[in-house]
Amino acid sequence: ICARIPDREERTLIISSAGNTGRAFLQIASEQGIPVCVVVPESALPAMWITTARHPAVILAALQGRADYADAIHLASHLSALPECYAEGGARNVARRDGMGTVVLAAAEVMGEIPHHYVQAVGSGTGGIAAWEMSLRLLADGSFGGRTMRLHFVQNEPFTIMTDAWNGASRQLPDLPAAEARERIGLLHSPVLSNRNPPYGVRGGVYDALAASEGAMYAVSNSEARQAGALFMETEGCDLDPAAEVALAGLIQAVNRGAIAAEETVLFNATGGGYKRLAEDRRTLRVEPDILFTPADLKNGAAAEKFRQRFPAGLAGG
Repeated sequence: ICARIPDREERTLIISSAGNTGRAFLQIASEQGIPVCVVVPESALPAMWITTARHPAVILAALQGRADYADAIHLASHLSALPECYAEGGARNVARRDGMGTVVLAAAEVMGEIPHHYVQAVGSGTGGIAAWEMSLRLLADGSFGGRTMRLHFVQNEPFTIMTDAWNGASRQLPDLPAAEARERIGLLHSPVLSNRNPPYGVRGGVYDALAASEGAMYAVSNSEARQAGALFMETEGCDLDPAAEVALAGLIQAVNRGAIAAEETVLFNATGGGYKRLAEDRRTLRVEPDILFTPADLKNGAAAEKFRQRFPAGLAGG
């Protein structure tokens, strides 16, 4: 994404995140000096750390209260409407999908073929869509065989709206009241898997990718995720991010159900981990929010005005 930003771009990139993506942007934008504003719910602040000095053009904005990822997306849309800002785009950004899809290219290079199966935990499902799109490019190329890669997406109970819809053979997400959704999200082992408005039923979205690949979705409990993480630590010697623990628990379910055979190849996307080892080897720097928003700021354009007052010259201008 950062590589596609024009050299003369002076506006500020607005990115919303529930955790991992925001941390990545804080790190890379600081290393490259790219004006970026990362918007997260307040609950994601413990996950906001980097290993390099923060660049002054890189800021962190947090939404207070019982905010979740969908609220952060809403806030980011308000800020990106400012003339001195622009939106990153999420699942609609081809650069994001291409970046996420490179894991499939790397796997194909190592395996010498397209994997039989792809397993990932999903909140919005953008990474899964990206993996599917990249597998289609490999199919079209023909150098890695003609196999269609089957998708296996995993969600964390009790917030499993895409899993519920898919297992109910529905293209439409269930109608879950916002208050109940927030309550469920608050119980997750992996809060990053919490998009209330994922690109599920849109053309080319999660539903279409699953249907085309004859894929499956799984729901795993917090205890199953923790057990999977402990197993990975025991066998591989590395701690997993909670979302990756959820994915591994889903992989275990798939194998136990017979959906994945012993002789078949699997690309398991461990979307984060090694934090304990990193803390031992390198110093991590906690990123504190530069500006705090309240739910009331999302009304009547208050958020944009608050942002302008805090940064009257814009980030690129200091």
